[in-house]
Amino acid sequence: MADFKPRPGTFLPYLEASQRKSSTQSDAPVSPLSLLTILGRQSQQSLPIFDLQTLGGMQPSRYGEALKSLKDAGYIAIEGDAPEQTVRLTASGAQVVQLARPA
Repeated sequence: MADFKPRPGTFLPYLEASQRKSSTQSDAPVSPLSLLTILGRQSQQSLPIFDLQTLGGMQPSRYGEALKSLKDAGYIAIEGDAPEQTVRLTASGAQVVQLARPA
């Protein structure tokens, strides 16, 4: 293995693909608060559950944890039956969004 040498021209495509992948991921971590902010921007203050996940850019497990914590805190309500569930911002969730806005 000590004499292993990569073929010429194989590392650059790998490096470019790796950089593209990392540049598509957001630099700022997505938090449950960002989900509240997304809901607060909507005219009805609600979104279908999978649309919110897409806009939030969270991985499914992290998204599920965020929804659970927000629901347990009373900031969101999840309405309807799967898979057409809707996430709605509650009154206390709307207050949090307003308090979190920059002055």
